[in-house]
Amino acid sequence: MGSIRDWVDCHRATFRRVAHMLEAVTLMAMMVGGGAGAGYFACQWQFGALMAQQRADHQAEVQRLQEAYGRALEALAPKVSAAAGAAAEAAEASAEAARSVRRAVPVAPAPARRLTEAERAQANRAIEAANQKVREGGK
Repeated sequence: MGSIRDWVDCHRATFRRVAHMLEAVTLMAMMVGGGAGAGYFACQWQFGALMAQQRADHQAEVQRLQEAYGRALEALAPKVSAAAGAAAEAAEASAEAARSVRRAVPVAPAPARRLTEAERAQANRAIEAANQKVREGGK
C-alpha cells in the first residue's frame, strides 16, 4: 500500500490541477447552460404573450373586415335589387314581344306565300310595340 500512497503523493499537484480544470469547465458549462435555459424560458414567456396579442389582433381584423363587407353589401343591395327588377321587366317585355310576333305572323307560313300588306303592317306594329316596352323597361 505504500507504493500507491507514494504514487498519489507524487502526483498530488497534477490531481489538483485536473480538479481545478474540471471545476472551471463545470462552472463554465453551468453558466452557459443556465444562460441558455434562462433565455429559452424568457423567449417562451414572450412567445406566449406575442401569440396572445397576435390572436387578438387577428380577431379584431376579421371583425373589422366583416363589418366593412356588411356595409358594402348593404350599400349594394338596393342597386342589385333594382338591376334584378330591370332584368325581370326586360325579360317580360321580351316575352311579350315574342308573343306579339307569334300572334302577328302565322305559325307555319308556307314557303311560297308572301305576307300581305296588312299582315306586314300588323307585324311591324307588334314589333314597334315590343320595342317600346323594352325601351320603357330599360329606363
